Amino acid sequence: MEGVRMGADSWRLWPARALRKVTDLFLPAPMRQRGFDEKALLRGRAFIRVTLLILAGILVLYSVWAIKYGPLAPGSLAWAAYGVLVGGNLVLVRLFGCFHQTTVANNLAGLSLVAFLLHQTDGIASPLLPLFLITLSTTGNFGGNRSILYFSAGFLAVICGTYGWQIYAGTAPHDIHSRFAILLTALLMLVLANLSAQSARTRTRRMLAEAHDAAIEGRRRAEEAQAAAEKALVELQQAQAQMVLQEKMASLGSMVAGVAHEVNTPVGLAVTGASQLRAETATIMALAEQGKMRRSSFDEYLKVVDELANLIEKNATRAADLIESFKEVAVDQSSDARRPFDLRSYVNEVLVSLAPRIRHAGHMTEIFIPDGIRIDGYPGAMAQVVTNLVINSVVHAYPDGKRGGRLRLVASRLDDEIIELTYSDDGRGIPRELWSRIFEPFFTTRRGLGGSGLGLHLLYNIVTVRMGGTVRVGAAPQGGAMFTLTFPCISPGRLPEPRDSRLSTDHVAVQ
Repeated sequence: MEGVRMGADSWRLWPARALRKVTDLFLPAPMRQRGFDEKALLRGRAFIRVTLLILAGILVLYSVWAIKYGPLAPGSLAWAAYGVLVGGNLVLVRLFGCFHQTTVANNLAGLSLVAFLLHQTDGIASPLLPLFLITLSTTGNFGGNRSILYFSAGFLAVICGTYGWQIYAGTAPHDIHSRFAILLTALLMLVLANLSAQSARTRTRRMLAEAHDAAIEGRRRAEEAQAAAEKALVELQQAQAQMVLQEKMASLGSMVAGVAHEVNTPVGLAVTGASQLRAETATIMALAEQGKMRRSSFDEYLKVVDELANLIEKNATRAADLIESFKEVAVDQSSDARRPFDLRSYVNEVLVSLAPRIRHAGHMTEIFIPDGIRIDGYPGAMAQVVTNLVINSVVHAYPDGKRGGRLRLVASRLDDEIIELTYSDDGRGIPRELWSRIFEPFFTTRRGLGGSGLGLHLLYNIVTVRMGGTVRVGAAPQGGAMFTLTFPCISPGRLPEPRDSRLSTDHVAVQ
């Protein structure tokens, strides 16, 4: 149906398209170049169309005149000459673009034709006068005020000349004076109407031009405003990304400070043990050099050496374990590399790194994660999630100085591919009306007290984007806050391997 309607519209539009193509044939070469002044182009096309219309009318009148009076009658030849002149003017416009000179030539030729035809057809009583008045009324459609005045003045001169000639020659009808008065009145009314219409068209064109300029200016301002808004959005996104990175590095820095403090104790004990061992060794060597070494002194030395060796080994192992756990977690958080890892052991390593901060706040952790939950993903993302949850509880859940809080992590498999990790504390909890806002960037209830509002926002982005899961907030059974994370065992970016990678050829036919 739509195709039929479009076809009908094309049939209605083809005369206008054909007229435009014919009009463009007479446009000067510069006007056909890309980027030519649109207003001048519109005026040129209007002039050519009106001239073509006049030429068509001349051909019709010549045909009528030739049929009635013969093709070689003076009137027929006058119409033919006028048609040749108008056609020649179109050719001059095409070659040289002389629109003004063509208008003057057409007006002079038209006035000459009017005078000749009035002389041939009863002068003031000529039946052609209504046609000439209609022609005069159309001058305002393709000329300015000056063209209207020039052509009207020329027409008035022709009428007055014809009026005077008929009175002088004695060929005037008896009502020539009344006809002349009516003709002058009609001429005056036509001139005033043309001038009024031209003034209205000028005002309309001016208003349209102002509206067009205002629209262009408005569009320019809108584009500038849009560019400014896009630039501001990019800067805001960059600032937000920078603040998220700072939040991530801040949590890593806090972990570094805590681990450094934690490692200081076993390292200090190991150094003290080594110093004591060196002092005991120096004492036993001095006794040996003096020849005062006794069996009891050597046995006492061996006992002390064994104790100090155990002390040094135990504390060095403790420091090595702390450093190893921190190193693995720190590398994961900074590099964000992908690798398989065991959920329980890795969460333990993260909590070991956070142990100084947790103990300093007087809290304890409880882990209920079964062995054997393997994740193919980003351990740095998991470390950041656990760190943000713990720090969020330490900072927000116990603002009244309450100590002895319990931070609990529980994990389970929902099926072979989905894991659910639940974190909860027994602090003051999160009001229900804030549940829908806590993951928004920069939202915090401790503005000015150290809260950046990016910790949970970063957690939400990591879980939903990096880990391909979901996170929900709620109330814990023990009264605190509870966060439930659901995510796949295989993080986005890698397809799961088939359960049985062995190839079977049972279904293959041998040819």
